[in-house]
Amino acid sequence: MSQPELSNSLSPNSENRRRATRGRRGMTLVEIMVAMVILSFGLLGVAALQVRAITEGSGGEHLSSASSLSRNRVEELNRIAWDATLLDNSLGVWSVPTTITPRDQAYARQERIAWDNVDPAIAQLKTIEVRVTWSDNKRQNRQVLLTSARLREVNE
Repeated sequence: MSQPELSNSLSPNSENRRRATRGRRGMTLVEIMVAMVILSFGLLGVAALQVRAITEGSGGEHLSSASSLSRNRVEELNRIAWDATLLDNSLGVWSVPTTITPRDQAYARQERIAWDNVDPAIAQLKTIEVRVTWSDNKRQNRQVLLTSARLREVNE
């Protein structure tokens, strides 16, 4: 090899040409496979999150329905007369469950009334508790408990 050939092969221009040629060749098969594996793990994670979101959405629907049922019952009990037998002191015992089935899901509703005094003539405060329980295919014995206090008004 002569001196001009040696300097020509080691020149910066030839190294740049080699790099440019290699860059135009594209990615290797191993690089593509690694990228595919990383992408597949990411897509599997997204799919798992989607399934979880769908199942939790139905659980949220049941919770919303149970909350609505309990809220409606508390409002019904607050509207009736103070001395109605339905608002008698239950002494800490829950009522017999009432089964309600909106949209193919069974709910059991119970209520419990407590007074601030055992003597009805002196009682000024009634605590109304409504409990709604249900079971779905994900969890058993779920419940919503709503508590409200009713003060005796002057004319009652």
